[in-house]
Parts: sequence; structure tokens; C-alpha cells
Amino acid sequence: MSYLARARNAAILLALAAAAPLSAQTAPLKIAYVNTRNILDAAPGRPDAEAQLQKEATVMQEKAKKMSDSLQAAIDEYKKVMPTLTQAQRDAREKTLGQRQADMQQRAQDMETAMQGRQNELMAPILDQIKLVLEDVRVEGNYTFLFDVANASGIVAADKNLDISDRVIAKLRTMPAPKAGEAKKDVKKPDEKKPEDKKPVPAPAGVKKPAN
Repeated sequence: MSYLARARNAAILLALAAAAPLSAQTAPLKIAYVNTRNILDAAPGRPDAEAQLQKEATVMQEKAKKMSDSLQAAIDEYKKVMPTLTQAQRDAREKTLGQRQADMQQRAQDMETAMQGRQNELMAPILDQIKLVLEDVRVEGNYTFLFDVANASGIVAADKNLDISDRVIAKLRTMPAPKAGEAKKDVKKPDEKKPEDKKPVPAPAGVKKPAN
């Protein structure tokens, strides 16, 4: 037998020897599911975030109403004096009103975009905290996968004993409500173990980000 053949056979034997203990140690899959919509509804800090968002939205709506009322008043005034104006004057006034209407529509769109960004900002620390707790519960329960059934239209039936949403909610309620703008790394978990005390675990799969 040539040197290359002996080397190839040795490599195969080493690979088989290394694979055997890994196969023997493979743990069975452990699966559970959560309803992130219910979890988000019960998350600490959500009522305060929604109240703040509503407060800011009210201010935006008042500004939008003032702009709309001002434009409507200008239109009504133009209609009153229109019969007394020359065609050139009418064209100039209508051009001005058209520009004001376009500006108002752009401002309204900018406000809507700003409010969407503000909502994301207020909800981000809450969603980050939920993600941390989901991972903690997954590790504590030795689950291989956690599935989200909040929007899972493909699931037609499931064992309710596999629903661990209440466990996630209970753990969330032991944590302080996150503050808007708080970075994920600043969210502290109760009884957090040192990194060296934690065993390596596979990355979570099948867990979706909670819906707004």
C-alpha cells in the first residue's frame, strides 16, 4: 500500500473516530412555542411607551390641523374674491394655493414618518428585553427551538403544554421596565451568571421579532 493510500485511510479512521462520540452525545430536539403578541402586551414599559407615543401624536395632529385650517381659510378667502380678480391674478393665487397644499401634504408625510421612527425608538428597548428573556428561557429549558405562533397561519393545531409564553411573561415581570433609548447592553437580567458559568448553547432558531 502506498504512502498516500495509508495516509488517506488514516484520515478516514480519524474522522470516523471523531464523529462517533459526537453522534452518541447528540441530544434529542426539545421544542416549545410562544405567542409574542401576548408577551408584548404584558411587557413592562409598554403602557408608558404607548402613552408617550399618544402624547406626541396628539401634538403632531394639532399641528397638522392648524396647517389644514389655515389652508382652508386661504381657499375660502380666494373663492370670495375670485370674481373680482383678473385671470392673471387668479392664476397666481391658484399657483400659490397649490404650492401650499403640496407643502402641507409633504409636512404631513414627514410627520407620519417621524412618528413611525419615534414608535420604533420607544419600543426598541422593550423588544430587546423580550429577546433577552426569550433566549434565557430557551437556555434554561434546554429548548433547541422556540417558535412564534403570533402570526403563524401555517400552524393549525398545537399542544398547549408546549406554550411557554406565561413563563416568558413571568420572567419579564421580574425585570425593571426599560427606558426609551436604553441600549441593549444596558438591560440587566436578574441573577445573571458569569460568562464562565454558562455552557455553550446553539443559537436560537425560529424565533421571530415581536410585532408592533
